[in-house]
Amino acid sequence: MSIFGRTGRVLLAAALALTGAVVAQQPAQADTTAFRGVNWADQRDNFVNGVLYVSGLGSADTYSSASVVADRVVGQLYSITGANTVRMPINEPTVTGYWNTYTGAIDQALTKGKVILAYWAYSGGRPGNTAAYDRMWDTVVAKYAGNSNAYFEIINEPYGYSTTDLNNMYSTWLARHSDVPRGRIILDGAGLAQNVPAVGQDSRLNDTLLAVHDYSFFAGFEDETSWANHIASSIGGYASRTVATEWGGPMGPGSKNGVSYDTIDYNIPSGSFFADYLRGVSGKLRELGVGSVYWPGLRDGDWYSLTKRSGSGSNLNLTLTNPSGLNRLQYAWGIGTGGSTTVRIVNAATGRYADGLGRTTAGSDVGQGSAATGPNQQWVVENAGTYVRIRNVGTGLYFDGMGRTANGSAAGQYTGGTSANQQWTVVTDANNVRLRNRATGLYLDGMGRTANGASAGQYGDSTSANQRWKIVAAS
Repeated sequence: MSIFGRTGRVLLAAALALTGAVVAQQPAQADTTAFRGVNWADQRDNFVNGVLYVSGLGSADTYSSASVVADRVVGQLYSITGANTVRMPINEPTVTGYWNTYTGAIDQALTKGKVILAYWAYSGGRPGNTAAYDRMWDTVVAKYAGNSNAYFEIINEPYGYSTTDLNNMYSTWLARHSDVPRGRIILDGAGLAQNVPAVGQDSRLNDTLLAVHDYSFFAGFEDETSWANHIASSIGGYASRTVATEWGGPMGPGSKNGVSYDTIDYNIPSGSFFADYLRGVSGKLRELGVGSVYWPGLRDGDWYSLTKRSGSGSNLNLTLTNPSGLNRLQYAWGIGTGGSTTVRIVNAATGRYADGLGRTTAGSDVGQGSAATGPNQQWVVENAGTYVRIRNVGTGLYFDGMGRTANGSAAGQYTGGTSANQQWTVVTDANNVRLRNRATGLYLDGMGRTANGASAGQYGDSTSANQRWKIVAAS
């Protein structure tokens, strides 16, 4: 995460994209899935002008008490999530003034699995003082170079460097610390760690690991496919060396740009752009075999945090905030099914559910009915590039615009095909979605009809609740 805040990072990411920062290449098949990780972060977001205190630690801690906290935090993060890696921040003041305490947490974490020690520059995307930065890393490497579980991420999101200067800095670091095996050194992609090829293609940096970051505020996509392609283009042809050391989304209720969101069910394609992002990215990471470190496993007060802390010291306890979010994280790691694509679709105005009504004749209307558990109200959402197709479990027919462009015309069901009439755009509307037909340009509309069996219609763009639908799990 960043001192810019989420709005600032949107602007910076856009600026980097305009300068050609992301190189689109077809990613190679890879496997860095040995990294199943979570970030352990300072409540202030790691971009701190001073000592870093990861959540649960403070200035009064000692080596011994920090070890106890790490035993509780890392142990519970691993038991709750199945992780084997924790990413912990460092900076110059922490290593200079808090090292004798912080090493208690690091040493304890190293007994449990991999630890990525990642450097955060306070501002500007580069160290403020190169000599102090070098001294910091000299201390860290001297302590942990001999520990095979210790990994060194030279700098987090190095947006303050040109590509040439960044690669030169990396090369200098490697020469200074030539005793560290390159397979335990992680180099962030250029910019906000979004341009992996810019670093990976420099032969001086061969055999190191590479890091990519991706967040929903890096772009504005409304479908899983575009988000999958987004992180794939950031990785390029270097998936075999890449670890996603930061990616994540809201795990509890919260707000963005003044819009409030309920807790999101990531097990289903709910249509929220957060869900599109998390599902698309997790699916692509799994497909490519790219290991990842979720942001954050624990950060007090962050609605992205996968766990919530209560208590302190030996009484510190963590609880999972969103089981469906964990499900998608584990899916990215290559574990489990990642949820279901079978959903029910309910109208915000009428309270009626989209219903196939058992109609198996191609061209029959999509109906609406009161809540039921049968297959006629169960729909399978299928990705079709940047669109979706929606198939009824009971009838086997697909949502279809039927080529009807008149306001109020019925939405139909039709045998599966490639027509644009069966392709729909899912438009995020806070906790609801709107479904726009590719061919007709009209939106699926409840038409205010509350009678069981009434047809669902199509209508031009409006602000009516009749065009708002909630996608919920079929169960």
